[in-house]
Amino acid sequence: MRSWSEDEFAAGANEWRRLLDESGADPLFMSWDWQWRWWRHHAGFLGAQLCLLAAYLPDGRLVGIAPLYRRRAPHRYGLQAPRLEFIGLAFRDSRPVFSEYLDLIVATSCERQVLAAFARALRTDGRWSDLVFANTRTHSMAALLVKEHLARDCYVRRLDILEAHATRLPARFENYIKALKSGTRRKLWNQRGRLQSPHVTLATETDIGDFLDQIDNFHRVRWGGAHYLGARRRFHLDFAAEMARRNALRMSILSVDGEPISVMYNLHLRNTEYNMQSGFSAAAADLSPGYLHFGYCVEDACTRGVTSFDFLAGSGRNRQYKQDFLTSQMGLLTLQVVRGPALRALYRVYDWMHPAAPAPASSPDGDS
Repeated sequence: MRSWSEDEFAAGANEWRRLLDESGADPLFMSWDWQWRWWRHHAGFLGAQLCLLAAYLPDGRLVGIAPLYRRRAPHRYGLQAPRLEFIGLAFRDSRPVFSEYLDLIVATSCERQVLAAFARALRTDGRWSDLVFANTRTHSMAALLVKEHLARDCYVRRLDILEAHATRLPARFENYIKALKSGTRRKLWNQRGRLQSPHVTLATETDIGDFLDQIDNFHRVRWGGAHYLGARRRFHLDFAAEMARRNALRMSILSVDGEPISVMYNLHLRNTEYNMQSGFSAAAADLSPGYLHFGYCVEDACTRGVTSFDFLAGSGRNRQYKQDFLTSQMGLLTLQVVRGPALRALYRVYDWMHPAAPAPASSPDGDS
């Protein structure tokens, strides 16, 4: 077990990708491309220090990565203390890019041994008072590490429960259409007949900034503000460009009579298409532009052999619209592992006085 330097992190893409292929970790949010760029665009203003743990077999093969960083974090009642957390999110801080399915990356051939090694390394590291595993699956490697090792002598809080939504796609789009409820089928498929000269345009690498601007234009009208600003914009310009170079970017605009009515930022990795963000014209709301655009994207995904369409977490403005697309739900949660004696006492008292579950974390919503 040893810690990677920032130079090793920057140069570690090939090792990281090989290990990711040998693990059950998410191919998007736990990829080197996402994690390294998140670190590069956020570490400075967060005042973060890299604490990336790497586990090796005696023969030198990388079998585990715990992508963590440390920073001074605010707590209840004005206290501050050093916190470890996943690269990909800053707990209860809305400034950075929001990541989902965060986890440890562990080779499936030696999960128990790697988790035990991570636990020993974390216990002997005296530079943290709490550890936050945010937006992790309920049965993730990180959750197992907490349950089987860290919960023995730490206070564990379960916070910010979210539901991610994904649908399994059949080989033929018409079979998907037939399975939809009539109301969803009408909005996603039948209303195509009302469109005048519909056209779906895919973004190239040079179009990315314009497409993000169009999402923000729709977002301002519907939500009162833009999403792709500051570090978030710089990150996505960088990341989406890399995805375009790898032929994984599926960013598109649905236009009617030459006028954009919906924009969608999707990514295709392995057998899954991820819906990162979308926005639609409020002026075309009577056409259900978001549903129509999802229909075109799902049809195209079926044609390309995609077997899963992942809508990620978050809900619509007024209702959970994602369930209309025949999705199954996956629970995500945040585990806060509190070790410092003062913090343990503080949070035990706070949780006793406030037994209601804390408010769920906000996430970038696909229905902007």
